[in-house]
Amino acid sequence: MPKTLNKINLKNPDTLMSSMYDPIFKSIVQNPDFRSLLSLIISHVTVYSPGYIYENLVFANTELPVENYKERKKITDIIVKVEGTIINIEANKSAKASMVAKNNLYHHKIAYDRYLSGMAMDNSEVFQLNFNVINRFDDRLFIEFCMKDDTGKFTDEENFKRIHINMVKPLEKYYTNGKESLSKLEKILVMFQITSKGELRDVSKGDEELENMAKIIEDLNEDEYIIGLYDKEKMDEWMKKIDHAEAVKEGHAEGLEQGLEQGLEQGLEQGLKEGSNKKALEIAKNMLKENMNLADIARLTGLDENIIQKLK
Repeated sequence: MPKTLNKINLKNPDTLMSSMYDPIFKSIVQNPDFRSLLSLIISHVTVYSPGYIYENLVFANTELPVENYKERKKITDIIVKVEGTIINIEANKSAKASMVAKNNLYHHKIAYDRYLSGMAMDNSEVFQLNFNVINRFDDRLFIEFCMKDDTGKFTDEENFKRIHINMVKPLEKYYTNGKESLSKLEKILVMFQITSKGELRDVSKGDEELENMAKIIEDLNEDEYIIGLYDKEKMDEWMKKIDHAEAVKEGHAEGLEQGLEQGLEQGLEQGLKEGSNKKALEIAKNMLKENMNLADIARLTGLDENIIQKLK
């Protein structure tokens, strides 16, 4: 076992690096053993069936990882083609204006380059598929955007679309109702987010394709190249800041923050009064029942570790 990996997992050998970390996410998506699951995801946002996508999917503008980590090439942005349809895949760990603007500009550039390249002007789509670990909109699993008039009746550039996957929804569903409540698609999205080997194996158990995904994730956690890029402390701190900022934005943490100023006990009582915070507390209780560590619960719910400790 590499020393760096041992350092990462020293406190808890069950812990995995976040699969939404860019090099890990891109390695999973491009792995041949993930192809069937990627085809399933894409089938939900296109007219093509999973089987058709599996047979016709081509990666473009990327360099696939090689077996030896010392020879590993840089993995660039992920662009997938299914016949004339072009799909840009993005993993979004925040909703910062700069990140949103970058993704949007890149989407427009892909569409522009498509026409410059002389591709036929047909009904093929050029769309961006965003995997969002922050809920930017509402509780729908897929949200599709395209250009419409102010009445919503007419669509312009109907083949230029931006689709967002709400990854928060299935994760909350998993920790609230268990894996039995999840569809196969939801299990895939949950597996991208959980950082426990035990949970990863539990969610994937009994499904060969999901078990292959779990193996890909575990293998990447043994990969010296990936480990060398990963700084767990910085990543955890970064994710904590993102989650906290989002919680404040949505109003989830307002009552809790006021309470903390008045003391832990009063803060918990005030936090419970906030309707949106009740949901976070309920999810935290369920996570405690699953023996998740406090740091992971705090990162996923936006709650302070002291508050979570009080729930035991």
